[in-house]
Amino acid sequence: MDIKSLQILVAIADHHSFQSAAQVLGMSISNVSLHIQNLESHIGLVLFDRRTRPPTLTDAGMETVEDARALVGQWERLGQGAVDREHRGRLKIGAVHTAVAGGVSTALGRLRKKEPGLFLQLNTALTPELIVQLQQGTIDCAIITEPLAAIIDTRFTPIATEDLGVIAHQSAEGNDFRSVLENNPYLRFNRKATLAQQIDQALKVKGIKVNPTMEITTLDAIESLVKNRLGVSIVPIGRYVRSLPRGIQKIPFDSPVEQRRLGLLVREQCPRMHLVALLESALLQTYAP
Repeated sequence: MDIKSLQILVAIADHHSFQSAAQVLGMSISNVSLHIQNLESHIGLVLFDRRTRPPTLTDAGMETVEDARALVGQWERLGQGAVDREHRGRLKIGAVHTAVAGGVSTALGRLRKKEPGLFLQLNTALTPELIVQLQQGTIDCAIITEPLAAIIDTRFTPIATEDLGVIAHQSAEGNDFRSVLENNPYLRFNRKATLAQQIDQALKVKGIKVNPTMEITTLDAIESLVKNRLGVSIVPIGRYVRSLPRGIQKIPFDSPVEQRRLGLLVREQCPRMHLVALLESALLQTYAP
């Protein structure tokens, strides 16, 4: 039994259906049902009469709701009492390399200015790696490219969309994004990166054939290789991505524009959720149009 299951039970009672509770909590109905089934199994009681539509609380269910409401209230008061203490604590953040090179750095500076007593621990990795770290509890939250599929028991908050485009040395052969990509060695992101998978799909849709010669993990390395005329690449080129080194040109995609969506991923039961909320606010303020 965990506090999340009790919160879900209270939400169903307050909103009179599994579906309404799922919408309020931002969860799927199947996930809500699974939490309730696990709760019933743990306490050995049938909480809902599933012969009715929607299912209604049994007598045992109504009594359990009142107990759950009291426990959830105590949990929330405990969390609120920890806010002031935790503002002087530590927040472990994961972020994809390409985001740190952009607006994330500005957002972290904004957060440090607002909460000078807060220690920030930043770890950079690929989106799939950060998701695993989040699930294992190694980090409190992750700033990532939107996952290709929903991650159970987590919440993804969109932060910004960034245009993708071609970067090439000014001496590169070609005069538009297609000819530049097809007539020069191609430097691709690590194929495990969610961004790399999105780019590969975009190239396939546009019918562009590239000649990959290297696979790189960080934006810094790609920029350095492009600057030294070792190839061309596709990277975020939005307004919050830092200026490129001298000699490198940006070539936007023609319609349709290719974009990647950045967001903040956090576990539903993160013990430092109030600190994650401060980071989320700083990110939204930084990336606001």
